[in-house]
Amino acid sequence: MSRKGSLLALRDRELAPAPKSEAPGKATIIPAAANSATTTSSATAPSRQGKKAMTGYFSPEMSFAMHMTARKNGMSLQDAMGEAFNDWLRKMGESPVGK
Repeated sequence: MSRKGSLLALRDRELAPAPKSEAPGKATIIPAAANSATTTSSATAPSRQGKKAMTGYFSPEMSFAMHMTARKNGMSLQDAMGEAFNDWLRKMGESPVGK
């Protein structure tokens, strides 16, 4: 199930077939977007190097509340989640570890 306007829906859609070459023997140029799976999987953004993804599934209400509260406080959702995780670690008697 995908939401209207979801970036994941755009990512998972089928690409339009490449236009046929008019002259036989000429190489067909594939647009960069069609070849993005190979380029994005090998390159890691510098901000993600040395980090590990953690995901969870929450209600739409929780998602909305987290996004809005983070924005009101001038934070990214990732920073808000990092702060929440560190607070939880403190509550459980563990040392916070940062982002």
